[in-house]
Amino acid sequence: MSKARVGRALRIRRMFEGFDPYGWETPSREIAAAVGLKPEEIVRLDTNTSPFAPSAELGALSRVAERLEVNQYPDTTYLDLRRGLSGYCGLGVDRFVVTNGADEGLDIVTKTVLDNGDEVVEPVPTYSMFRVASEVMGARMRYVDRDPDDFTISPEDVLAAVTPKTRLVFLCNPNSPTGNPMGLEDVEKIVKGTEATVTVDEAYYEFWGKTAASLTERYDNLVVCRTFSKAFSMAGVRVGYLVAGEATVGQLNLVRPPNSLSVISIMLAEAAIRNLPEMRRNVKTIVSERERVSNAIRKMGTVSPYPSETNFVLFRVPGGAGKAAALHRALTEKGFVVRSYPASSAVGDCLRLTIAARETNDRFLEALRKVSG
Repeated sequence: MSKARVGRALRIRRMFEGFDPYGWETPSREIAAAVGLKPEEIVRLDTNTSPFAPSAELGALSRVAERLEVNQYPDTTYLDLRRGLSGYCGLGVDRFVVTNGADEGLDIVTKTVLDNGDEVVEPVPTYSMFRVASEVMGARMRYVDRDPDDFTISPEDVLAAVTPKTRLVFLCNPNSPTGNPMGLEDVEKIVKGTEATVTVDEAYYEFWGKTAASLTERYDNLVVCRTFSKAFSMAGVRVGYLVAGEATVGQLNLVRPPNSLSVISIMLAEAAIRNLPEMRRNVKTIVSERERVSNAIRKMGTVSPYPSETNFVLFRVPGGAGKAAALHRALTEKGFVVRSYPASSAVGDCLRLTIAARETNDRFLEALRKVSG
């Protein structure tokens, strides 16, 4: 017999009344049950992770696990990993804040710069965690609509949305979910044109090959956020990092938790940095597959893919959001889970496909031909 609950309900902050949380991905087992498939028949093409397993060097960590001092806290400065990042990025070791995934990096930025009632500017559609992290701090969002045809945004449009209350501007570059980049000269115009902190999420940097990180040499109001989850094939390890000027890093470290990474995650990230050639080969393969898959979809003529500089492809479904939802359901019934969006959003009539290994991509293309023809 369960005990009767006593006491009062948790008193949460008033800002959570009507709050729209981040939409967590539905587990594969639940998707399988909904469409009458086995969990192992579900292919996840909705999370923008890498199709390649970590390298042999990373796998070798299991053989030295007994040497891991899991009974002790790690070096809370993450110095060895920052040294690896310094070599990878060509910047000083004191220019990095190591984080538990990129999302903790976004959380650190918002906790550092936002007070209740401050404003945050972001072009939309974009990564929804920008809004979530900002609103949790009591900030108000000011949205700037991207061009409905190609999802571009001008620096002038972004700066026009900045007010005296603006403390933070978020840019995702290349952007998720649309896949298109903003030129670095335009990023710099925004950084120069505001006293607000400009945070550039470069989760897909390795697939585009261009970065605003060097601009942090000159601008203390610029923070670049990156992750090991995409190009480095380490989404489950949860390692990210921020790049900024030394003074800005000092301010961000006021908020950073001291032990948010495990000794295992740190060791895996250090091994990944030592094995850059494999990461770059995998990126080259994914980019090649992205172009091949995009061309194949375009030739079908049933849906319209957008250009992408990431590891995913967004495509528009003719007929509107209802048709997109129907196609999403049809693909799921075939075992392929792609990303869908609320009908009211600017990409409500679109679906997003994560590029996988060639054989999986071919199976997806065949399924798309059958259900969209």
